[in-house]
Amino acid sequence: MTKILLPTDGSEYSSNAAKVAGTIACKHNSEILVLHVVTDTGVGRKTWQNEGAESIISSILTILKGLGCEEERIESIVEDGNASDKIVEVAKQHNVDRIIMGTRGKSGFKKIVGSVTEKVLQKSDVLVLVVPPNYKA
Repeated sequence: MTKILLPTDGSEYSSNAAKVAGTIACKHNSEILVLHVVTDTGVGRKTWQNEGAESIISSILTILKGLGCEEERIESIVEDGNASDKIVEVAKQHNVDRIIMGTRGKSGFKKIVGSVTEKVLQKSDVLVLVVPPNYKA
């Protein structure tokens, strides 16, 4: 059985990626691991960050269940740290077969500095499927 890692930041781009991941997972009986990374500020996670993470995960679970994904095939994780590093780390720890994530299609300074998606593409040992910003699932 294949395992899909679905990183989410609560954006519409993550929602689009969830629709793609859910469609693939349902069709191939895959497991989905939903990941939200809270930026580590070094002072510990705040209550509002926990609540935000729960809300973000909940909205993704609603999308996945709406597509017909079985609840027992979905796992969610909230991690602290650098998003791109944690995505790659969780992918290795959980032996995922692919990462499906959205991108904002940034330009200018953000493009020069590099997006989370770009960094994951550079660091990942597994297939990364990037859902473009204009894709409507």
